[in-house]
Amino acid sequence: MNVCKMAAGVYPEISLPGLSGDYADIERAARIFAGDTPWKTAKKSGLYHSGTRSIHTIGTAKILCDYFSQLIFSEQPSFSASNAECQKFLDGVLNTSGFWRLAPEWLSFSFALGGGALKARLCGGEVMADFINADRFIPISWSGRNIDGGVFCSQMRKGELWYVLLERQSRNSDGEYFIEHRLFRSKTFSQLGDECPLSELYPDLPPLVICPDAPPLFAYFRPAGANNLHPDSPVGLSVFANAVDTIKALDVAFDSFAREFILGKKRIIVPSSCVQTVADIATGELRRYFDADDEAYVALKCDEESDLKIIDNTVTLRVDEHIKAINALLNLLCFQTGLSAGALSFDEIRGVRTATEILYRDNKTAAAAKANKNLLTEAFEPLAKAILYLGAASGAIPRDKAAECSVTIGWHDGIVCDDNTLIDNNIKLVNAGLKSKVSAMMEIFKCDEETARKELSQLTIDN
Repeated sequence: MNVCKMAAGVYPEISLPGLSGDYADIERAARIFAGDTPWKTAKKSGLYHSGTRSIHTIGTAKILCDYFSQLIFSEQPSFSASNAECQKFLDGVLNTSGFWRLAPEWLSFSFALGGGALKARLCGGEVMADFINADRFIPISWSGRNIDGGVFCSQMRKGELWYVLLERQSRNSDGEYFIEHRLFRSKTFSQLGDECPLSELYPDLPPLVICPDAPPLFAYFRPAGANNLHPDSPVGLSVFANAVDTIKALDVAFDSFAREFILGKKRIIVPSSCVQTVADIATGELRRYFDADDEAYVALKCDEESDLKIIDNTVTLRVDEHIKAINALLNLLCFQTGLSAGALSFDEIRGVRTATEILYRDNKTAAAAKANKNLLTEAFEPLAKAILYLGAASGAIPRDKAAECSVTIGWHDGIVCDDNTLIDNNIKLVNAGLKSKVSAMMEIFKCDEETARKELSQLTIDN
């Protein structure tokens, strides 16, 4: 279903200049992310087996987006509220909504589709946090790149009927924030159908809710990087939008690599005199075969001894050449998507890498992670404010505390430092006079100050 055309038909007063091109790109990216690529089949060659076959694919688009998601969520960020009561409520909402479990998956889709929305809502009197993919959200008003109005689309099936719920959030001419719900019913998945009463599927959902003093109850995240295909669009671009040709080349190389084992399987050339014939019992046709288990002595008539030789004509597999080609393409993909060379590798095993290696070898990857974390912070903070507002509106927390509370998003660097690097760094700091021996021992041995001083005194006595 084309949600852009659907919304344009339902809300004719909404102007959506140029967004049809954006959503065509989103649909294309979604298909590639799902493995439904335009090049998923190839022509067969052969006299009696012409047609098409499915090629072997490596799933590069999903691997790339999952890598970006893991890069950001390698360690869980923290939501720190300035008020203890608000902090407890915020933590409860995030945990109840499955925020930490669903966020990495949503983030992977956001990198694939060029963005995604986060929404706070009331469900049965409880505040929840929702994740919406870019292909189910349409911006209808924005200031610069900050989207402050949009339509959310959700589709469900009941019996033989399909239902589409449209939820519009925006501000009216008086500056009041409102939420409008409209329900549509159809007999087919691909059509919007006719509008029907909300009570048919959602008896407790009001058609219109006005919240005069409400902040935006949703936030939109778009990956770092310019949308070079649609510069004036408020939505982002898939991380692999400019690398589709490379993803295709990777699938072609991987398909060749997989078929190498099929085309290169063992082949043995035997003399024609060693081939026997037998009648097929069912059809009566004569079939030729070579009995590899026949160990009896057989007398054969031949003029030359070479005519009796059995030759192994097995082709040498080009494994190393394929791996080198795939890794070269992966390095090109890293270059195109803002990652350091070697961030994605087909066969490289690095094991535990030190903090220094990550910062200096993968400096581009670290910069890409930092840029996306900054943009994600701009989406998490409005979401937290929306949760606190709905908490106050539902009576779960006092209004004055929710209004005065501020929320800060904290990120850990996610870099794991091994023991050898930790020791070397502390030795260098102590020798440079920038750190005391006691502090260094506390950090290395994970002990308190008293234990570190005792150990240091013992070392002085022993030496």
